[in-house]
Amino acid sequence: MTQNSGETHPSREAFPQTIWNPLLTLSSLGYLLTYAIPAIPILSTWLGEVTDHPNLFAFTSLAIAYPLVAFLQWLWPHPTPDQFDVAAIPKRSPLYFRLLLWGGVPAQLAMLAVTTDYWCSNSLNSWGRIGYLLSTGVMSGIFAITLGHELIHRQQQPDQFLGGLLLSTVSFGTFKVVHLQIHHCHVATPLDFATAQRGQSLYSFWWQSIVGNSYGALRYEQERLAKVGKSFWQSELLIWYSFSLLWLSLTVWISGWLGGLFFILQSAIAILKLDWTNYLQHYGLIRTVDASGKYEPVSAQHAWSQALFLHDLALLNLFRHGEHHAAPNCPYPYLRSESRSPVYPYQHVTMFFLSLIPPVFQRVVHPCLEQFEAQQKEVLK
Repeated sequence: MTQNSGETHPSREAFPQTIWNPLLTLSSLGYLLTYAIPAIPILSTWLGEVTDHPNLFAFTSLAIAYPLVAFLQWLWPHPTPDQFDVAAIPKRSPLYFRLLLWGGVPAQLAMLAVTTDYWCSNSLNSWGRIGYLLSTGVMSGIFAITLGHELIHRQQQPDQFLGGLLLSTVSFGTFKVVHLQIHHCHVATPLDFATAQRGQSLYSFWWQSIVGNSYGALRYEQERLAKVGKSFWQSELLIWYSFSLLWLSLTVWISGWLGGLFFILQSAIAILKLDWTNYLQHYGLIRTVDASGKYEPVSAQHAWSQALFLHDLALLNLFRHGEHHAAPNCPYPYLRSESRSPVYPYQHVTMFFLSLIPPVFQRVVHPCLEQFEAQQKEVLK
């Protein structure tokens, strides 16, 4: 089952040009939808205050991010149109697309400031605290890591620095190292801890990722610095975790130890959310090995992909993931919806929750994997 082979992802020709032209014109502005992600927890905090029912709105962010998004994408199960000719991809993104990413830093810090202050107040009961904590952590994972991921792939130093800064707000500086230097090199092989093996549960994968992110980043940085005669004190990891320590210290100074606990817990939830996404994006996919023992080159077929309009806009084409691995330095607006990637039978929101029940998830996914592998063998004949 491939990205361009089903009713879920119709081609552009399936719609009248009069529909696609306005969509194409508005799609650049549509990427501003990503700022709804940090805005929703802030809005839910405000609604709790003005209605005097703060606990009622504690889970609002999760209700919007999952059931509401799934429903809207079920109503309109189509991708946004591809904006640019692949041959016209520039080395540097247009300024608008870069500014949209840069704004993620103040937006993320504003969300953390508001939610931390509210969580530390006396407005919430136990369930309310759990709801706001989960909401903030998940939204941090969706927003800060998504924009940070895009920025660290850019070649310009300001972009990479802001990407690391965003990752520091969820205490995930190791991601900048392991994602670029390990994941993209070894994806879909046993050498990549961010690739879930067929039959591996989400819970086993979470533990594998936690260990891999820590150990992999430290090992890579030690080897890299040793080759150029530098000490570990010159590692970029110290920069990003110094910023994380700065955010933690400011939070404790302003909101006390309870605020510090909130910062740490929302960071942990954000990291688990990212690993949950990684689990789905690469589950069971493998690169073949030739007679000399060399892995085949990475291509679009080594990541599950799905192009749907809300995901495309709010997540900056994150789920066009096969195209991202085929061209890691390609800016998000230029990623195409058509590819040779496998696609899940249901949208990613559904697959997230199916993965929580490993036997059910595997019963749904394994036939898709077998069909996709059979298609690949036919192509190679």
